[in-house]
Amino acid sequence: MCPFSVTVDHVPDRELGPLLVQLGQAGFHDPIIRPAGSSEKAPAPTGGLTADLPDDWQLLQEREAQSYQWPDSREHYSRYRVFIGTTHAEGAVHIGLGETIRENKWGRDRKYVVAFLSGGSPQQPLAEFVAADDYAETRELVAVIRGSDGGRRMYGPGDALPGVYEDRFRTQMYSERVVYPGVWNKVVVVAGEGDDATMLSHALIQGRRRYRR
Repeated sequence: MCPFSVTVDHVPDRELGPLLVQLGQAGFHDPIIRPAGSSEKAPAPTGGLTADLPDDWQLLQEREAQSYQWPDSREHYSRYRVFIGTTHAEGAVHIGLGETIRENKWGRDRKYVVAFLSGGSPQQPLAEFVAADDYAETRELVAVIRGSDGGRRMYGPGDALPGVYEDRFRTQMYSERVVYPGVWNKVVVVAGEGDDATMLSHALIQGRRRYRR
């Protein structure tokens, strides 16, 4: 029997997220989403790509035994969760958060949460959150903001941040949260250990600024 394509018209905003979660649980992870009455993907809002963030991220699945091959080593994740969010520009977005401990990073073993574009397993790394020095007390992690040159360049103390970071994120200097010789004097996003939405939204923005052409 031939496969079928199914179109569901006029899904209310409040029902779209739960519908996508159910589709993902059924094994359909890449639905095509368009605004009602349009045959084209919706344009980005006038505030720019970085302003178009999901109102809520929903956990789609948790996967075991996940790993990613970096240039010099394979990293294994003790916990790997895939989330789904919907935007006007991209439609459904899947981002995974992988948790690990990296040894001897800035003078100690530190927790890392790495965000990936993810259709299930880790694919393209987008952002890395590292435990701050006072993580045991605050449970906070930080991630650098890249893309000031459209690539990997980070933002220094005198650089103007994209408006979305001023409006929607808490920022500090890396050297204020991680004190060690050679630490970057660059701007970071601060997220609590359980603040998945901040990590996911930062990762989405980083993907747009660094990889979209």
